[in-house]
Amino acid sequence: MSSGSAPLTLSVSDAAAVRLREARTRRGWTSKQLADACGAAGAVKLTAAVLANIETGRRDSDGVRRRELSIDELVVLAVVLDISPIHLLGLPDSAEPGTKLQLTPELAFSDSELLLEWFRGQTALPQSDSRQFYSAALQRMPADEGQQAIADLTRSVLQDRAAALSESFNSEMAATLEKINAAVQSGASPEELAALLRPGETGPK
Repeated sequence: MSSGSAPLTLSVSDAAAVRLREARTRRGWTSKQLADACGAAGAVKLTAAVLANIETGRRDSDGVRRRELSIDELVVLAVVLDISPIHLLGLPDSAEPGTKLQLTPELAFSDSELLLEWFRGQTALPQSDSRQFYSAALQRMPADEGQQAIADLTRSVLQDRAAALSESFNSEMAATLEKINAAVQSGASPEELAALLRPGETGPK
């Protein structure tokens, strides 16, 4: 990609295929050697030709990927390569700055650290239901690793509460200012205006 081009956006399968190729290369294996290892593990359908299709995507004339990587295949490949499945997820190490990972048709991120922490269950995605995320994460975390999730959940709850209080305050303040403005327009006395700032007062009679 040239430096003047728009940033790439990779599908999850696109990114996983590149990470698979990177992991295979680090292992020093050819596609045939990886296929042989898959066959030895009982995954006989992951032949060298199939692996090549996974890595390239078997793209059509428009460049659209026709061969996705299934979650079952991803797990088998992680086992055979002696790595965690997490190492096949996220943006490729070779991705150029600004490259995005397309999580949904409307949601893509270029922050590789954020994506990795999300895949690990450590950080909620922006604008997601963070309380739901951290509550679910706590169920899968050992007690000694759950303290950070508890802290993040607490912070999320406090931030939500603060936002709600701020919104309520702003709404009440706007309503009070409208009453004061109306009172001024109607010629209210200073005492009547002051009364509007006291709880329970509704304005001049």
